[in-house]
Amino acid sequence: GKLARSHKMATVLFMDICGFTSLSKSVEPHEVMQMLNTLFSSVDKLTDKYKVHKVETAGDCYIVSSGVLSDQTYNGFSCTLDHHDRPGVSAGRVMEFAKAVLQETAKVNMPYSSDPVQMRVGIHSGDVVSGLIGTKLPKFSIFGDTMNTAARMESTGKPGRIHVSETTQGLLPEYAWESVGVINVKGKGMMQTYLWDSGRGWSQQAIQQQQQQQLIGEESGSPTVGIDNTGPLSLAINVIKGLTALKSRSSNELEQALT
Repeated sequence: GKLARSHKMATVLFMDICGFTSLSKSVEPHEVMQMLNTLFSSVDKLTDKYKVHKVETAGDCYIVSSGVLSDQTYNGFSCTLDHHDRPGVSAGRVMEFAKAVLQETAKVNMPYSSDPVQMRVGIHSGDVVSGLIGTKLPKFSIFGDTMNTAARMESTGKPGRIHVSETTQGLLPEYAWESVGVINVKGKGMMQTYLWDSGRGWSQQAIQQQQQQQLIGEESGSPTVGIDNTGPLSLAINVIKGLTALKSRSSNELEQALT
């Protein structure tokens, strides 16, 4: 087979633990390792759930990708993708994984305090090359400027937030984004970046499109394909509907009282 393979518009995530350097100086090494094992074991399970590929861990840094490996295996080994024509799907998988990670890791406490672990997450989408490196303990690795940029998104991000490049943000218009503006990124120059707005979660356009799809399904008397009625977007829509209904009810009661 080929020594290396190119992949167009894969999505890569870097994340690390805020305050890890201070932690390493304050507690015994075995406590650090125990905490990392607990933390990253829970994250490992999420990679299977959201179908993303764990690239590696380096200290407190955890790296995943999507759009590089396929779901197929050969002799127990994962296969690389021959082509990748759905970059938005890959970016969505990584994004949903990142959201789940923030929730899951918050359940783990730092060894020297009762404070929950806070992760800093960075995501970028672009071209990469994958392959096996070395002959002794060969390791499957991913290379390219996309890896560097994803790492910069993480290092310039904020605790407990998901920081993405403009390229990744463009692949995920259904999410609610908060513009960071143009920032100076080391080795990259000036870049427009975004933080995921966890308060809103989804863009107003995405909510309106989902509402229209639900109305079509209700009018036809059959469920609409592709709608997850238990998902976070549907939950947001139901909340909006409930508030609208409550507002309408309050207005009617007020009119009746006045008459």
